[in-house]
Amino acid sequence: MATETSLNSQLIHSIMTQLRQWRSDYDDIFLFDADTVPATDAAWPVVTFNVELATFMSALVAKSSSSLSTDEWDFILCSLVAWFQTLQSAASLSHPPHSLFVMALMTAVSRLLQRTAVCIHNVVPQQLDTYPTSLISEWQDVFSCSVFEMALPLFVSLSSAASHATRLMVRVCAILVEKCTLSALISFLHCSHMSFVSYSSLVC
Repeated sequence: MATETSLNSQLIHSIMTQLRQWRSDYDDIFLFDADTVPATDAAWPVVTFNVELATFMSALVAKSSSSLSTDEWDFILCSLVAWFQTLQSAASLSHPPHSLFVMALMTAVSRLLQRTAVCIHNVVPQQLDTYPTSLISEWQDVFSCSVFEMALPLFVSLSSAASHATRLMVRVCAILVEKCTLSALISFLHCSHMSFVSYSSLVC
């Protein structure tokens, strides 16, 4: 994973400060721990905003993660969990969980999850001096277990629903499974304290 800073650090901090201020002032445009993902034409700008926000965070984690402060990492990780809580709520409702609105957000948030997990597991341990000291422990003890416990059932549900979906939705599900399901499974098993022997018997 590339760790070079592609944006000026001051610009990153300014943007993140503005986003956190918007979060405080305009809570209704953030799909954080919402009852569902709105699926009307009028609501599409809200969904688009969240998709673009998750995409922006993914780019920061992939290319400029060492520039992020403790508060900025907290904002990203809390946003990740809150988005999956919204997706979980949307999937539990009677309307199809594989609607384009849900799938668009699911794809962007899944990409953020994948890049965050790779960064914290592979990059941070090699550059501990440039990252918040508590980042790894907070990810392992708080965030990863919570998010993967929601993500794995969602991936299974969406993959099952794909058999009745359009060609586009099938393709999106394939991307989700390819990028995240294995990582989700491994972390979920880790969070569940399964032994390596149990895991090996499960996958063999």
